[in-house]
Amino acid sequence: MAKYRSYEKQPPARSKEPHPVWRGIGCLIMLIVPALSLGISVILIQIAPSLGIQLPEGLLGRPVMPELLFKVPGLVGILNWIQSLDNLYAILVGMLTITILLAGLIALIYAFIYRLVGPPRFSGIDAPPPNIKVRKYKR
Repeated sequence: MAKYRSYEKQPPARSKEPHPVWRGIGCLIMLIVPALSLGISVILIQIAPSLGIQLPEGLLGRPVMPELLFKVPGLVGILNWIQSLDNLYAILVGMLTITILLAGLIALIYAFIYRLVGPPRFSGIDAPPPNIKVRKYKR
């Protein structure tokens, strides 16, 4: 056993799993973001003509399903319900776009909060950054 062994710094023990609060927040985000983006997309598609925004004709109207799918007995009710929805393609495209934007915004907010309250950049066992002054080379 070494003479000065008791003076060694031990790294702090860290758990490998995230805090349960962060798990709960992540679960809520996974549920809220798609629902919120669906609602925003439906509202935007409804008010787009009144704002003078012209949407592509291929995205508007009711979806058309192939006749082959209607031969499957269990799918008939679901397919009839899907075909009754107006502007489904436009809503889905808008929902995907808004989901990506909301997820990016939440990621930026999370990064900012983590930077403020997260662990320090260097721990107690890291070496301090070197103090080197670099000068431009002259002949």
